[in-house]
This record gives sequence, C-alpha cells and structure tokens, in this order.
Amino acid sequence: MHTGLFSVVPEEKLRSVLATLHEFAELPLRLLDGTGQLLQYHGSRSTYCALVQEHIFVRHECAQIHFKAGQRAQELGEAYIFTCHADLNHIAFPLVYRGELLGIVIAGPFLMDEPDSTVVHRVMENTQLSPALALELYDRLAGLTILPPAKVQTLKKLMDHLLSPLLPAERAQLIKAQEKMYQQSRINETIQVYKEQSTSPSRQFFREKESMLLTKVRTGSVKEAKALLNELIGYVLFSEGGHIDSIRIHAIELTTLLSRVAMDGGAQTDSIYALNSQFLMLMSKEQNIEDLCYLLQDVVESFMEAMFSSKDKGNLYIRQALRYMAEHYSQPLTLAQMAKTVGLSQSYFSSLFHQVLGVSFREHLCRIRVEESKRLLLSSDYPLCDIATAMGFTDQSHYCKVFKRIVGITPGQYRSG
Repeated sequence: MHTGLFSVVPEEKLRSVLATLHEFAELPLRLLDGTGQLLQYHGSRSTYCALVQEHIFVRHECAQIHFKAGQRAQELGEAYIFTCHADLNHIAFPLVYRGELLGIVIAGPFLMDEPDSTVVHRVMENTQLSPALALELYDRLAGLTILPPAKVQTLKKLMDHLLSPLLPAERAQLIKAQEKMYQQSRINETIQVYKEQSTSPSRQFFREKESMLLTKVRTGSVKEAKALLNELIGYVLFSEGGHIDSIRIHAIELTTLLSRVAMDGGAQTDSIYALNSQFLMLMSKEQNIEDLCYLLQDVVESFMEAMFSSKDKGNLYIRQALRYMAEHYSQPLTLAQMAKTVGLSQSYFSSLFHQVLGVSFREHLCRIRVEESKRLLLSSDYPLCDIATAMGFTDQSHYCKVFKRIVGITPGQYRSG
C-alpha cells in the first residue's frame, strides 16, 4: 500500500520547518509529493518565472524538471543543486522512507552571479522570443535572489541539517549506502593498482598489510585501519577471483585476530566473545560481497570501540601512549619516559596502563615489537640479529626468547612456515 508523506511526517511539522527555512533563505520553497504534485508553497512565485511560464514554458514542464531533480537527489542520498530549463538555479532535497520517494523539497529559483544577458540568450537559443519579451525577461532577472556559490553550498548543508532529522531511520540507511559506495570505490582503486603492477602482490605482502592493520587497531587509528582493511579486501578480490567464499574465509580469520587484539587491548572479554559470535554468524549468512565487505568495516570499528569506548579520562592517556608507542617502538622506550610524555607520574601511569590493558607497559611494548617484527620476517631476508636491533631489542637472544613466549614458536620457525 502506498504510504503518503503526511502519514510519516505530520503536515504541520513539515510546514513549520519549511516556513523557517524560507524565512532564513529568503527563497521560494515548494513541497512536492512522491509523484511531483505540489503540496505546499512558501513564498511567492518570481515574476521572471511567471513570464516564462506565460509565454515560453508551461507549468507542467517546470514540475517535471523539479520531479526529476528530486529523483536524482534520491539517487545521491543528499540535496542536489540543479539548473532548470530557464537557466535558473535550484536545490532539490529528497524525503525518502523505506526506499520510497515520498516527497521533494525544491528551493529556488536563484542566481549565483549578477544577472546579465547571457541568461536570456541561453533561453533564446531553444525558443523563439521577440525582442520585446527578451528585454522584459532581462529586466525581471533583477528581482531574483543572488547567492554566491559558497552560500549555495551552505544552504545545501542547511537543508540537509533541517530536513534529514524528519526521517532519521531513512537517513541512517542513506549514510550507510554512501559509506558502502565509498568503500567499494576505495577497494576498486586498490584492485586497479594491483592490475597495473608488473608483478602480483605476494602472500607475504598480504600478511604485512594485515599486521599493519592490527597495529592501527591497537592504537585506535580508525581512519588508517579502515584504509588498510580496504587494501586487504582488494587483495583478496584481485588474487582469488572475487568469490564471496574467499572473502568469507578471510573475514572470519581477520575477525578472530581482531577479537584477540581487542582483548589484549583491555576490552571486556565477555563483550568481545559476544561480538565475535554475532559477527561470525552474520558472515556465515551473508551472500552479497558488498555487504560482507561493509560488515568487515563494522567489525573493525566495533572492536576498536570496545577497546576505547570508556569515557574515563584515563583511557585518553593510554590511547595517547599507545599511539606514541606505535610510532617509536624501535626506540629504547622506558616507563618513566612514557609517563612523562603523557603527563602523568610514573607510578600512576604504570597502574593505569595495567588497569586499562590488563598487562604491564613493558609487556605491551614487547608485544608491539614482536608483531612489527613479523613483517620483516616475512618480507625480507634480514638476519635475526638485525631484526632484533631494528625492533628495539637489546640482542638476538632476548628477541628470540620474547618472540617464542608470545607467539609460541621461534622467529626462524615463523619465517619458514
């Protein structure tokens, strides 16, 4: 059954919001239904448009253009700036509910620069205007509002802020769709880079990127973590033919790794187990590659949020410390130096670090160094003594002992198999 706009958003609510927007923008506003029929009008029709509709275009042609602009705005998921057949500017905003276009808000017409004869000339190119009518049209241009491009963008954002909350659930879906599109574009860019390379990336390359992703998760670097995730997905799609089962297998492996990182990072064990089970169940059922890729992004964000969700100010100090450790792990970091860096006493920092992460500062530093060393073990033939030095260990013996305690095998065994 068709759902009317006013059954989703009260008519008076829309009237009030649009009246406020009209008063602020000083532009005519139209509210159309999902078929393009006029429901509300705020302001008065410009004398320019009145003359155009009287002698050149009929009203239904204008309505058709406004309706198509609303459909385009629905496709984009946001306000859409367009030019009508009379060469005037407008902004269309879609009111969408459960995927259905229920209404369209049209703001305009307006100009983006001082009026000149070119506006009328462009209309004359497609119509037969008498000189007298062309002159009158030019005179009436002076009555149109002029909005510089920067103010047009501001108005576009204002419409989004005022009108989006009217349909919050739908707005969330639009944002999700936009995020999916963005993620897929980044993944496709990665695939294209791989195609243009003379040699295909190796499995070691994949493991190196995976290790980098885990490091970004540990330090709470959301943007960098998501970028690396998209690179990993692009690698799998490129190297294994884009089969969803291949993505699913890697997604399950990565989810398991991330859950361990989250628990090592101080997240509550019970909540991580619950998240892990939920994500694994969703992955097993997902049959769409784009949705599975987006689910992986949700996995990364959720586990990071579990690690850093506390509003306790102490967590901010630890997050700062983790970022610093991720960038300077190869240097001879000490507890005293780290405490001074974040502005806390040594004893309080040590206690807070253990409280948040569940391990000591020294132990966590060792884990970072071991994880970072895995990349060199897989991607180079450097001697173990050089890797130990590069990671900040005192010598090869200490490095091998710590590596085996944390990983369960020696660095040599990890490199060979």
